[in-house]
Amino acid sequence: MTESPAPGPALRHADPFPDRTGPAVVLLPAFPLDHRLWDDVAASLPAPLRPIAVDLPGLGSPTVGEPSLDLAVDGVLALLDELGLDRAVVAGLSTGGYVAALLAGRVPGRVAALALCDTTTEVGPPDVPADRRRTADDLEQHGIEVVLDSVAEGLGPHAGPELAGRVESVIRSMDPAEVAWVCRALAARPDTSAAVRDFPGPVLLLFGELDGPTPPAERLTALQALRPDAEAVVVPGSGHLTALEAPTEVAAALAALAARARP
Repeated sequence: MTESPAPGPALRHADPFPDRTGPAVVLLPAFPLDHRLWDDVAASLPAPLRPIAVDLPGLGSPTVGEPSLDLAVDGVLALLDELGLDRAVVAGLSTGGYVAALLAGRVPGRVAALALCDTTTEVGPPDVPADRRRTADDLEQHGIEVVLDSVAEGLGPHAGPELAGRVESVIRSMDPAEVAWVCRALAARPDTSAAVRDFPGPVLLLFGELDGPTPPAERLTALQALRPDAEAVVVPGSGHLTALEAPTEVAAALAALAARARP
């Protein structure tokens, strides 16, 4: 794990294959998890792809300033600069998808291709602003146990106890004050529909068939209306955390996206 320098906030990240020639594939995690969400996907991505799994502010990396997902975008850009990467394929799952869409909207030239996994561009469920503000207050009063329900919400019915234990272990490692910061950043996030609609590169839309927080019948359909040209993948039997439940399928979809990425 290393940290990126200013001007963006320092983001810890895992770069398991630094000698690979790329393209780089930046992997952004779901709430309230960190880069470990992507461990199995990173291990499954074929060479020469170079996976770089990132800890977002409050989710493994330190927070700075007022809560805002724009600070996560700043950090990802600083990390790309540190690693000498002009462009990367960017994949985000759930909250990571919000950051990926913001990044593609701000600097589309640095995003070679965009993968939105189990996420939405709209403000609302699963991150209703008023609910997230209440969760932030509860975290500060009662601790990280407040968000342990993310285990059951994130995994599908076939996930099993081993995956549930992995998710719970990651959540319990989080600082509740930092996760509260993330909740307030989520409460303030903007709609990113225009950013995704106008992004000039190839797009992957990937959802678990049994995703409860962002059901594909609603969220995938809405994203397809924005990007009818996107590749759509629905992973059979998977819940919300597809990167954990179906890493081989997710890695294959990302590899196919990278093959279509702009040079």
